[in-house]
Amino acid sequence: MAGGAGPKESSSEAIVRDIVRGIYEGRYVPGQRLVEPDLMTQYGVSRSTVREVIKQLSADGIAVSHPFRGAQIRKLDRRAASNIFAVTEVVLGLAARQAAAHSAEAGVKTKLRQCLADIKTCAKRPDGFEFIRSRNRFYRAVAEVSGNDELLRLLPKLQVHLVRNPSGMASGARIQGYEKITKAILRGDQDGAEDAARAYVRDSAELALPQFPEH
Repeated sequence: MAGGAGPKESSSEAIVRDIVRGIYEGRYVPGQRLVEPDLMTQYGVSRSTVREVIKQLSADGIAVSHPFRGAQIRKLDRRAASNIFAVTEVVLGLAARQAAAHSAEAGVKTKLRQCLADIKTCAKRPDGFEFIRSRNRFYRAVAEVSGNDELLRLLPKLQVHLVRNPSGMASGARIQGYEKITKAILRGDQDGAEDAARAYVRDSAELALPQFPEH
């Protein structure tokens, strides 16, 4: 879907994907209300479908619902953001460790090198959304190589929250961080891969957390 407009017959899963994409693109912002009649008109679906969308977004921690006040895109304060970074550090570190254990398998080196090349290309572009997409592809590739379906399920949900506030990390430092993770995975260094992934998340958190409100 483009610009928030979708086909008249849209599944709840497709609408959830579009709203998540809208968060990346800035069409949906923290605190924005999700008004049922507006979403029904926008996507051409029934109230029951919209309620299923809001239920799924709330279950994923993307939206919050308030009795008598409806739902809105979740706002993160500094403590909540810190908790998400802490979980992301562990999850990405584990994904990198397990990916390193599978580094000798067919296609792994090609897949990760291509993802790293995409990150380098997109980091030079003014469109931050393209960098976010390349970063997400990298994380997904690491999770896929790890062979751990739970990590593949968890990482995308964590990424949605952390895209809302830019880390402030210079593109050169970001690329260097991804290079360290990739090189450690490709040489099968499980400890090094986990350490590099966790260090990158910690560095990102240090720069990003001051941008979140304390309450």
